[in-house]
Amino acid sequence: MRKFLAVFIVLAFTAGLAAQAQQQGNPAQKQAALNVTGKWTMTLEMSMGTGTPTLDLKQDGEKITGTYTGRYGTSQLAGTLKERTIEFTVTMVAEGESVSMSFGGQVAEDGQTMKGTAVLGELGDATWTAKKEKTTDTPSPGF
Repeated sequence: MRKFLAVFIVLAFTAGLAAQAQQQGNPAQKQAALNVTGKWTMTLEMSMGTGTPTLDLKQDGEKITGTYTGRYGTSQLAGTLKERTIEFTVTMVAEGESVSMSFGGQVAEDGQTMKGTAVLGELGDATWTAKKEKTTDTPSPGF
């Protein structure tokens, strides 16, 4: 009888742990669901003023690629997204000079906003925020 009771207690405890883990979910699985693919509107606060570039991001696992479009045209970007930490670099040509910019920040849990800091080469440091543009799945008119 004692053996039966001990086995029952172990099984009940194990089942309770499994149910708790299932309720909480696997954090790695929750993080894997975060995807920054899409178009983003950015606000870039610099000592010389505010810029409003756009980002067009593509995500493949932790790898981020895409474009940064601002005052001086469109430039390629590359970086990573690890859990909620995003980092990417952009090298653009501004007024004949090559400028390398590094961005780092955090993506919100809902994946719709992000914010951080940037080093804009000789242009100095900046802070930034970005908001994901809503996608419209409007049916085509068919003509």
